[in-house]
Amino acid sequence: MADNLTNGELEIWRSALKIADLLRYRVSLDVKEVSDLSQAEHSVLMHIKEAGASIGQQRLADAMYWSKSRRSRQLTRMQTKGLIDRLLCEDKSVLVKLTTQGRGALDVTDAVHAESVRRNLFAVATSEELTTLLRLADRLVREDQ
Repeated sequence: MADNLTNGELEIWRSALKIADLLRYRVSLDVKEVSDLSQAEHSVLMHIKEAGASIGQQRLADAMYWSKSRRSRQLTRMQTKGLIDRLLCEDKSVLVKLTTQGRGALDVTDAVHAESVRRNLFAVATSEELTTLLRLADRLVREDQ
């Protein structure tokens, strides 16, 4: 196998990165208009909310594909800002919970986030492209497990 990506492979790889980067950038700009949340803060808060308002710290990092150091630095900043609390459990694991302030920040951004995702992804992609995206994401996640 060749050591370098072919021009075609590189074009596809760069396109995949561009899609992720553009969506993340555009949606975070819209969210920034109504809050002071960074893209990372918003993403962490959404993961916690979707998990039912609390999640194990390691499970959160795994879901976001973050290293231990990135997770630790980000959660420390968010705890200092009052967006989350971290609780040490009996088994020495750490539970990350939304605070009232964190929940309030999401309440402010939820509608803007949803509208931005709809405008920047669902209004642009066809249903076939979205189905393909779901299949690809599912396959990649299964390979990672």
